[in-house]
Amino acid sequence: MNLTDRKKEILKEVIARFIESAEPVSSQNIVENTELGLSSATIRKEMAELEKLGYLTHPHTSAGRIPSDMGYRFFVDAFIKEEALPAAPDHKGMPEIAIDINREMEIDSILKKSSEQLAKITSYLSMIVAPAVYQSKFRHLELLEINRGNLLLVLITDTGRVFKRNFIIDATYNSLDFQGISNIINSQFRGKSIADMDFKKVKVTEGDSSLIPLLKKIIDAIKSCAEEAFLYNRIFVHGTSSILNQPDFIDVKKIQRILQIIENEYLLADLLLSITEKEEVIIKIGAEIFEEGPDDLSLVASRYKIYEHSTGMIGVLGPKRMDYCRVINIISAFTENLRDIFKLNNYILR
Repeated sequence: MNLTDRKKEILKEVIARFIESAEPVSSQNIVENTELGLSSATIRKEMAELEKLGYLTHPHTSAGRIPSDMGYRFFVDAFIKEEALPAAPDHKGMPEIAIDINREMEIDSILKKSSEQLAKITSYLSMIVAPAVYQSKFRHLELLEINRGNLLLVLITDTGRVFKRNFIIDATYNSLDFQGISNIINSQFRGKSIADMDFKKVKVTEGDSSLIPLLKKIIDAIKSCAEEAFLYNRIFVHGTSSILNQPDFIDVKKIQRILQIIENEYLLADLLLSITEKEEVIIKIGAEIFEEGPDDLSLVASRYKIYEHSTGMIGVLGPKRMDYCRVINIISAFTENLRDIFKLNNYILR
């Protein structure tokens, strides 16, 4: 059944009032706080019909109504996506996004700071998944002698991801040997996909044949870095206390269910990465998020791009009663901000 314009407006106002107050909304509340020009009796009748249609529901202890998942979905699709404006730092009501970074900062530090600020601005749970390493390309290998026989390997990808390995080697090797191996690896693998690095094809000149035992150790260390990277998607999560302080989550059982989700970072990373392959803001409401789990949350997320081949995810998890328009704009702003940060500092990451 298609909703009449009047039902749409009443549904919109009920949800807007509930988002603002976290209290069930009565027909009198709509009369007093809107300019629909309808009587309380008319609004009450329309709200009852909206409840029968599944757009509204009501707590047993209140005569007022609250939105159902179906109501929220209609609200978001019919009103919010059209009303959400392109985010900008100086947009009215939008906080300025100012992430304190420096030129030497690794990508993980930038994403961690971004996640912290996203949680602070929204008062919800923020999640940022770093670009997958299999999308990254090898940029540079550095071998540093800590002391005699103690070597530090530093591997850097084009997205700024840094891997380190410390291991013991034969004390007969010297700095020229380390430089020689670095040159071999860097010259043959720079620009190659991390996932496609084939060490069986490493070419060693006759003059460097004495380095083969050390080269094998270095290759094993690089493989170890790659294996570690492929084990999980790095995710930066902040704002647990903020989301639990929402008035929607005062029930102990609700809190326990939400904590079980929040504490499982692998689940959160997989959740975000499975939502979309496109660079667009996606909204999931209630039971749309988890097949099994809490159904009183909403998720607003988007994919962000560092380079053509390197993308990550950014998202906010909060109550269904979130200010969707504001959160959509904030997510869009953070997506653009991350793009700008890496574009401006491209000389660091390339």
